[in-house]
Amino acid sequence: MGSRKFAVFIDIDETLMSNGVVPKRNIDAIARIRELGHKVFLNTGRSYACIPGQILKEIRFDGVVAGIGADVRCGNEILRSVTFTEEQLRKLFGYYLTTDKLCHVEGEAKMFYINPRNPQDKIIIRKSDEFFTLYPDSRISKFTVVGKMSPEEEKLLEEDFVFWRYDNYYEFALKGCSKAVGMKMILDRLSWGRRDCIAIGDSKNDIDMLKFAGISIAMGNSPDEIREMCDDVTDSAEEAGVAAALEKYILHSVPKKAGEGISA
Repeated sequence: MGSRKFAVFIDIDETLMSNGVVPKRNIDAIARIRELGHKVFLNTGRSYACIPGQILKEIRFDGVVAGIGADVRCGNEILRSVTFTEEQLRKLFGYYLTTDKLCHVEGEAKMFYINPRNPQDKIIIRKSDEFFTLYPDSRISKFTVVGKMSPEEEKLLEEDFVFWRYDNYYEFALKGCSKAVGMKMILDRLSWGRRDCIAIGDSKNDIDMLKFAGISIAMGNSPDEIREMCDDVTDSAEEAGVAAALEKYILHSVPKKAGEGISA
């Protein structure tokens, strides 16, 4: 693709990393394309505080879309920061504190938990008032809840939130949030177009990101619905599929065998 420059948006879980490990081949490929002038962004459902610190320490990115588009950062600029209101949080705490469901309450700076199975080293929310007294400035981007969403919960969430359901958990953010929203903000800031971006993902909350991108690439471990909608399918996350895609579309090199990576 010659001297054309791309903005590459990469999901984290089962895309950049698998089972908590980022293959070294992915790390090397990202560094190589950035040296060539391409830009690389994380685009994750995780809130910023939920991104494994080792990833941000070991890999240089040009920005981050976190919290399913609630938190958008390009270089040192914060382009977007939308978080739950106190009223919304009180409603959510009021419901989930009466259940036994494990909730990851994902903030921009801290992670909180409701009903954690292993409470060690976790900030636990036990009372709504206590949370606002102890952490008055905490900004919450999204929730992840383990288990199936009940009809009662759907009714609770449908007015203010957009949600994604998976086999064993569901997640939700404020309406208007999506990975594509974050991508567009970054591309607008760069004055680049959609045709200048590549998106790599594997899951339901990646669908809008993949549809928005000029080139959409599904991981080899993606479900059929994701694979079928994309322009291409790369190797699995465990096999360093991100690196394989970057090598094919940008580096034009023979894929290298994966070595050790970083553990997140």
